[in-house]
Amino acid sequence: MSNLGHAGAMLMLLFGGLATGGIWVIAVDRLAVWNRMSVVEYATDFRRTLKHVDPMMPIFVSLSGLGAVLFSTQSSGSSRLFGWLGLLCLAVIMIGSILFGEPINSKFRRLAEGTPPEGAEGLRTFWRRFHFARTGVAVVALIFLIAAVIAAV
Repeated sequence: MSNLGHAGAMLMLLFGGLATGGIWVIAVDRLAVWNRMSVVEYATDFRRTLKHVDPMMPIFVSLSGLGAVLFSTQSSGSSRLFGWLGLLCLAVIMIGSILFGEPINSKFRRLAEGTPPEGAEGLRTFWRRFHFARTGVAVVALIFLIAAVIAAV
């Protein structure tokens, strides 16, 4: 494998791991906490969490995707297939986040801290379900990316 393929492997695994880890932590920690909060407490904590996490996730997913492209174009066989499948999962995460997650996130970001948007309870329920699905896709993506590198060895 070329140096470009090795660089791609590093990018896709490092940033794929960071993205999956970030998504996983929200699913394991914040969702349970948010579920027990009042809507006002939830609106405050959700907004604060978004302020720190939201800018990082698209960057991590994009860099992992770039690495998957570099790696997969320099690979062959099952290694290449697993790389492309990992990239497909990353694309599902990104597109799903744009179509479903970000519109909800924006509703909370636009308002003053502690002010829940109209229908906040329904938004919280939908976002929680969406995030659990996104977490599953992120784990599958990371499994594919790791499998791609293992298959290349």
